[in-house]
Amino acid sequence: MNPSQKLTNKDVKKLNKNRIFRLIYSSDKISRQDIADQLKLSLPTVNQNLKMLMEEKLIDYVGNFTSTGGRRAQAITINNDARKAVSVNIKADHINVDVVGLKGHIIYSEVVRAHFGKEDAYVKLVADAVKNAVSSAAMNGDESILGVGFTVPGILNEDKSILISAPPLKAKNYDLTRLTSAIEYPVLVMNDARAEAFANHWFNGKEDDEKIYIMLGEGVGGAYINASAIRSGLHNRGGEFGHMVIHPGGKQCLCGKKGCLEAYVSEKVLSSEHKMSLEEFFTKAESGKSSMSKILDEYIDNLALGINNIYTMMDCDIVLGGTVAPYLKKYEDRIKARLAENYSFDTETDYLGIADNSGRQTDLGAALMYVARFIDSVE
Repeated sequence: MNPSQKLTNKDVKKLNKNRIFRLIYSSDKISRQDIADQLKLSLPTVNQNLKMLMEEKLIDYVGNFTSTGGRRAQAITINNDARKAVSVNIKADHINVDVVGLKGHIIYSEVVRAHFGKEDAYVKLVADAVKNAVSSAAMNGDESILGVGFTVPGILNEDKSILISAPPLKAKNYDLTRLTSAIEYPVLVMNDARAEAFANHWFNGKEDDEKIYIMLGEGVGGAYINASAIRSGLHNRGGEFGHMVIHPGGKQCLCGKKGCLEAYVSEKVLSSEHKMSLEEFFTKAESGKSSMSKILDEYIDNLALGINNIYTMMDCDIVLGGTVAPYLKKYEDRIKARLAENYSFDTETDYLGIADNSGRQTDLGAALMYVARFIDSVE
C-alpha cells in the first residue's frame, strides 16, 4: 500500500486480525484483556477477531489463568494442528522427514534409509515418504498441509530447479524437478545451511532481529536474516560464507578452489580428517592431549579470521550454528578473545553468539518458511 493512502475500514479490520493472531502466536498463552491492553484495542474488537480465529480453528482456549481476584481469564493459544508443513532433509545415505505444526512443534518424524541417486526408485521413495508423513500427521485432512520444504547440501541455481553442486551427495547439475514434480503439494527447495539458519532464527531469534548465521557442519554456509527475511543474493548464493578465501593457495576445498574458510572450519577438520567423531576430538582436546589442543587452537584462529571478515563487512550480530557449535560453547571466551585481538575498530565482542542446537528442529527451516508465509497471510 502507498504510504500516502489512507487505510479503509476493511484494511483496519484485516490488520487488527493479523496483529491479534501474531500477538497470540508470540505469547504462547495470553488472555483477551492482555491482547486489548497490549494492542490498545477495545474488548469488543478483540472478541470479534477471536471469534473469527476460533471459527477458522487457528486458536484454542486452553484452560484459565490463575485468578488475581474475580473471574479467572481464559488462556488463548495457537492451534498447532491447524496448519502443517512437511520437511524433507536430503542426506547422502538417508532422508529426514518431519511434519511441523503451526507453532513449530514436530508432529511426525521419520528417518528413511536411502542412498541419494538419480534413479526412479529414489524419486518414488521420497514421494512415498512424503505421502506416509502426510497420512500419519494430517488429522484435519490434506487441506491443512501448507507445502513441502526440501533442504539439500549444495548450491542451487537461481530458480532452485538444479542442484549445481553438492559434494556431500557426490552430485552435480542434478535436476531437482524430478523430485519436486513427484510431490502433490506446493514445494520449495533450500540450501541446507540457509534452512538451518532460518530454523535457528525462528526458534531463538526475534521477529525484528538482524543477524548473520554461520553454520559449521559438513560444509560451511549460512544466511543473512533481517526481520525473518533471508537475503538470497542475485544468483541465489547469499550466505556461502564457506567459500570466502582466508588463505590464498591454502588447503583444498571440496568446491575445487584452495584456501576457502570451509576447508579450515568444517566439521571434518575436527573429526573425519582424524578418524574420530566430534565428541571424541573435543574429549581429547579437553584432556590436554597436545596434538588435539594444537589443532583446536588453529581451528579457533581460522574461525575468528572468518568471523572478523564477515563482521567487518556487515557490522551486525553473528550466530554460530551447525553440528560443531555446541562443542564450541566451552571455548566462547577464547574465540571472543581472538576476535578482540584481530578486529580493526574496537574490542567489544558482544555481537557473537553460539546457537543451542535442538535436534531435528534444525532440519525444519524450509518447512517453517511455509508457516511464516501463512502467518503473514492471516487477515
